[in-house]
Amino acid sequence: MVHRPVSGRTLPGTVRMSPAIAAMVPTARADEVRMVQAAWPVLDRLHGPGELRAAVLSLLMSGHDEAEHDAWQLETRGVAGAADTRSLLVSLPAAAHPALTEAFSRRLASHPLEIRQETLAGARRLMCADQRVSPLDRLHLLQLRHLLHEPTPLHRGGLREWNELTSLPLALRQAIASLTAFMARCVPEPDAHATVGLAGTAWYQAVVTALWRDPRQAPACHVPDGDTLVRALRTLTALSWHHRPLLARTWTLPALAHHGRRLPLVAARSLRCACVLLDTPLPPDLGPAFIELPDDGPRDDTA
Repeated sequence: MVHRPVSGRTLPGTVRMSPAIAAMVPTARADEVRMVQAAWPVLDRLHGPGELRAAVLSLLMSGHDEAEHDAWQLETRGVAGAADTRSLLVSLPAAAHPALTEAFSRRLASHPLEIRQETLAGARRLMCADQRVSPLDRLHLLQLRHLLHEPTPLHRGGLREWNELTSLPLALRQAIASLTAFMARCVPEPDAHATVGLAGTAWYQAVVTALWRDPRQAPACHVPDGDTLVRALRTLTALSWHHRPLLARTWTLPALAHHGRRLPLVAARSLRCACVLLDTPLPPDLGPAFIELPDDGPRDDTA
């Protein structure tokens, strides 16, 4: 069974927010949750390949860039209701966009391969339309490709495996370091020039210190190129199921400490993408940054 970054179960037609979290969030967040609750019955009807593709591409748009909008219109030409769906999606709070993107991407995964391939190609064209592809854009593309493919069974590990990340084989620790270096341009805060700033360097060092018993032996923070990043993600498929949430917490806690427990949305979304790519649940401390949806499971359309 593949773990998803949403835990627990929710009654159909509701948006998940625990009583403890609800008591802490401001009125503005409660209003945002109600907006998603009102929109979800409409969005939950999206199941056709064209409308799902239009929804996913809408959610991947970075803003109101004219070139992106023109590209989106080309990609969704002939899809009935695409403009209305996009208008509804962009009216919803950004904190709900990750869960919506994941839900619609998973629904698309049940469609034929050529539709999934064209969706991924369309996402690339959309993101390249404005000649600017951010680190978060690249993570979103990797996440989309991951969600559109058949799930890979998790490596269960063995009884002799230790729970500490320092016990991992060197190849796995190096792969984690590569992915961490890539995310350091967004975590704990996005760098204006898409480079690793002081905050990103400090966060990277905090993470790799948890991977190497002697931090002096840890690799320096070098942002990997695309091929190296993909190889690192392939290597991480060998990470056992009980190490994955531990790694997610190792990423999240120093990032939260930097901001006093509240992350910028770009940083939170980057960490969420990493959790999706690892097929591991979100750490509890990261969950309040987002508005979740009902479980995207089978339903009876004849009811």
